[in-house]
Amino acid sequence: MTVSRAFVKENEDQESYLEWQKLLRDREELLRILEKKKKYLQDDPAAAKIPEKKRKEMAAKYEAEAEEVRRLLEEMLEETRTP
Repeated sequence: MTVSRAFVKENEDQESYLEWQKLLRDREELLRILEKKKKYLQDDPAAAKIPEKKRKEMAAKYEAEAEEVRRLLEEMLEETRTP
């Protein structure tokens, strides 16, 4: 049985799109987690048990990672807008 090239190409495009969607969801979830961790360090009374210097270092690390994820998300979404 032979499969037309158009069908194969369509299937490859669909697989590529599904992979892109998964990567997008994973990055969005990672961003939510990083923001939640930072918020915990800043707002949760239980975080006071962590030394202040360490809390600030951790918050800065989470913010830097979140910025990188935001940048990657923006790039991904920008690619879809470009004709």
